[in-house]
Amino acid sequence: MDIRICQFFNLTASNGAKYLFQNYFVNENKAYAGTTYVFAPFRAEGSMASLNGENNVLQVLFPNVEIALRLLQSGDGNRLSRLTLTTVWLNGYGDFTNNIQTEYYVGIGSSISDTTLELRFRSAIDSVTSNFPNRTMTQDLVGRLPLDSQIFLQ
Repeated sequence: MDIRICQFFNLTASNGAKYLFQNYFVNENKAYAGTTYVFAPFRAEGSMASLNGENNVLQVLFPNVEIALRLLQSGDGNRLSRLTLTTVWLNGYGDFTNNIQTEYYVGIGSSISDTTLELRFRSAIDSVTSNFPNRTMTQDLVGRLPLDSQIFLQ
């Protein structure tokens, strides 16, 4: 079984410039949700989601090519940019499936090397604390509680 994943990169730089890229359909423009995305070789790595609210850094890596340099220069080093990153799973024919995940990020900086341009982001939506909302597990909330320490959440 093949795993086929396409990511749609929708970035609004701090100066208002928009960048729309996708990383699966090579040398093609691909429409998704009424918007056309051009191909750019990029990959997203790091924590895409967190259960504990650590607000880890997401890194989007581009090769050091002209289009990536223009993206970096126009957006004040990726500070305060807004990224919507949509991940879509594809079937064997390259058609979209119903498995879609959209995440929202805010740019916090960038770095550049001889081969790679790295854009760094933090989640725009994060939990307040690990115990939010602050509730005590009671019989009214979860039903009858077990007498031993074995609780199974399903």
